[in-house]
Amino acid sequence: MEGFTNQITDFDFTMDGSQMATTCKDKKLRIFDTHTGSVAMEGPGHNNMKVSRVRMLKNGTILTAGFSSMSSRCLRLYDPRNLSGILKEEAVDNANGSLFPYYDPDLNLLFLAGKGDANIKFYELDNGGIFYLNQYMSGDAQRGLGMMPKRGLDSGINEIARAYKLNVAKKLVNVVPLKVPRQSKAFADDLYPDTAGYQPAINAQEFAEGKNAQPKLVSFLELQSANATSKGFTATEAKEGSLGAPVQVNGEAGAEIAALKKELAALKTEVGDVRSSLKEKSGEVEELRKENEELKGKLKSCQEEIAELQKNGIEASQVGSD
Repeated sequence: MEGFTNQITDFDFTMDGSQMATTCKDKKLRIFDTHTGSVAMEGPGHNNMKVSRVRMLKNGTILTAGFSSMSSRCLRLYDPRNLSGILKEEAVDNANGSLFPYYDPDLNLLFLAGKGDANIKFYELDNGGIFYLNQYMSGDAQRGLGMMPKRGLDSGINEIARAYKLNVAKKLVNVVPLKVPRQSKAFADDLYPDTAGYQPAINAQEFAEGKNAQPKLVSFLELQSANATSKGFTATEAKEGSLGAPVQVNGEAGAEIAALKKELAALKTEVGDVRSSLKEKSGEVEELRKENEELKGKLKSCQEEIAELQKNGIEASQVGSD
C-alpha cells in the first residue's frame, strides 16, 4: 500500500475486511481496498501534526480520535463515501496526550483513554451521534491501555469491559473492570448480545480470491464455553496446499503435546497434594503453638508456687531464730 507522505499513526478494518482506513501525520485520512491495495478514498483528517487514530464502525461510519487545529482533543465521524466533510465533531478536552479509542461493535460503545490521563471516558455511538455517558476516575496517570477480549469478561457481575492500565509511576498494571450496576443477578441479555466467535467467516484462500464476509456471530455464553474448554478454534475445510488449509497436529508434534498435557496434569495433582500437606502441617503447628502456650502457663504457675514456698520458708526460719 502506497500513497503516504509521512508516518502512519493508525489503521483499522471494516467488519467484512473489504476496506482499511488509515490516519497519517500528513493530516490525511485514507481508505484502501484490501484486495488491490489501492486508495479507494482520500480526504483531510485532523488538521494537526499530533497523533490521531481511527476506528471503522459497524454501520460503516469512520471514527477518528485526535486534535483540532486549536490543539484541543476531539472525536470525529466521517462518511466513507465522502471524506471531504465531517459528519460530527465532539470536543473531548484540552489535554495534550494522544487518545486511545477502544470500540465495542456489539454495544456501540467507545471507551476513550488518553496518554497521561487518569480517567477512561465512555461514549455511546448511535444514530450518527457521539453521546458522552460517564467516566472512570483514578489518581494515577496511564501510559497505555489494553482491553480484555469479550470471551474473558465476567457476566456474573455485568462486566462489559475490562481495561489493563499501564501505571508507570507505580511500575504495575492496574486491572479496571467496567461494570453496569444492577441488582438482578440474572444473565443480562441486553449487555451481552451475539458477538464474533472463533470460527472464521472465510479462509485465506477465499479472501485472496476477492471474497468478503461479516464475522460469524455466536452467543456470549457459547463463546465463554468454547474459551473455558479451549476448543474454540476449529479449522475450516480447505484444499491441500491452499492458503486456507488447516494445520494438522499429528505425529511427533501431537505426541509431544499429549505428553505435555499429561505432565501438566501430574504437576497440578502434585500441587494439590502439596497444598493439602501444607494445610495439615499448618494444623499441626497450630496445635503445637497451643500446647506451648499451655506449658508456658503451667511453668509460670510453678514458678509462682516455688516463689511462694521460698517466701514462706524464709519467714518460718526467721520465726524459729526469734
